[in-house]
Amino acid sequence: MEQLMDVEQLKKLTPEQQNQLIAGVKQQAAILNAQNLITELSEKCSNKCITNPGSSLSGGEKQCLTRCMDRFFDSWNVVSQTLQTRLQNEVGSAMASGSEYGSFS
Repeated sequence: MEQLMDVEQLKKLTPEQQNQLIAGVKQQAAILNAQNLITELSEKCSNKCITNPGSSLSGGEKQCLTRCMDRFFDSWNVVSQTLQTRLQNEVGSAMASGSEYGSFS
């Protein structure tokens, strides 16, 4: 398993390398978030709304799925924004203080 870079290793990267690393991490996080979102949405809303599986959805099932997806997306957005803000604050604090998190394996 690869080791993650600690703060000192990150400081040794050029600004361009840091930006490339950040862009790669953001892209991986976005892909993982999308996969998780689709899986959770499918499981939760299908289990809740489709009580009698058949060849087509009833009007009530369609309405339930729509409402469930809307609530799920709203909740997902709130959680994602909160997490993003916390991570930005923690990284900013760590960089400002020069503290190290160390390597993770």
